[in-house]
Amino acid sequence: MATFPNTKPTAESLTKPLTLLGLGLVVVSVAVAGFALRDGDVVTALGMGLLFASGVLTTGISLSGKSV
Repeated sequence: MATFPNTKPTAESLTKPLTLLGLGLVVVSVAVAGFALRDGDVVTALGMGLLFASGVLTTGISLSGKSV
């Protein structure tokens, strides 16, 4: 029978490089999208929305415990 790794987030998983990368992507994309929308640049804001989604997915993968 296969054994699965721990899938519960712990304090250690919050300091993994992959988690920090994902959180960084989320913060940067929200900040840049805010500046872009303030200037009226909707296309850049939409692009930052895609970067936001990749940051959320990266953070989720890292916190799932199944990442290397």
